[in-house]
Amino acid sequence: MTERDAGGGNRIGSTKTSFAIVHELQENGPSRLSEIATELDLTESTTHRHLNTLCDLRYVSRQGERYQIGLRFARLGRAARTRDPAYETARQHVQDLAEETQERSQFVVEDYGLGIYLHVETGSKAVRAGFDVGRQIHLHGSSAGKSILAHYPRDRVDEIFDRWELPALTDNTITDREALYDELEAVRERGVGFNREEHVDGINGVAVPVVRDGSVLGALAVAGPSHRLNGDRLESEVPNMLLTAANELELNITYSSPDSSADHIVE
Repeated sequence: MTERDAGGGNRIGSTKTSFAIVHELQENGPSRLSEIATELDLTESTTHRHLNTLCDLRYVSRQGERYQIGLRFARLGRAARTRDPAYETARQHVQDLAEETQERSQFVVEDYGLGIYLHVETGSKAVRAGFDVGRQIHLHGSSAGKSILAHYPRDRVDEIFDRWELPALTDNTITDREALYDELEAVRERGVGFNREEHVDGINGVAVPVVRDGSVLGALAVAGPSHRLNGDRLESEVPNMLLTAANELELNITYSSPDSSADHIVE
């Protein structure tokens, strides 16, 4: 996943290199020193120094000749997921959707212009295809991403497109800006975003936004094989489940926040 350089600002190159190594290990799993150096176009000596430091700090561990992400990141991940109580509130709804649809369900948020799988649950018939918690995705190719982008002002959408561009993830990915603007307008009007094999070949998806105080917090989504998640199930049945879940989630978030009051509830 390549970010277009925004330029400007003072940056510490060694820090960027260390995090590039971490991201490389996240994407490709346990790797040898030579593999990491080649992938990142670094010398082996430079790569070795960064890996030693990361190992000392327990952010990377070494097993034989291979390096891998350290478990210390798990603690950081838990902290990130609980930074907003609303994020944890979404967990149960994701679990319920997975059970109800028997497919994979997820709660996705936007972070620095990318989508992040914050919660993922697997239904009894779900395809296990790389939808792991913490995974980053381009927003324009996913139903959740479209649902989020549709509720952003145009200048924010353009900022994201400028930063990350519009790569073709599959043959069906919409990569033309004007066509995407039209798609986002349709998502806004119907309140549901669709992904028809635009993110992963053979996988369709549907999502709805979760809104708090007029701003989109994230999106609830369901994904499944295109031969099973199609027709009325894709267009109506699952969207209705998602809309119900999102409405309940929004109410739970509203009335569990410190600023809410039982006096606001109308019986």
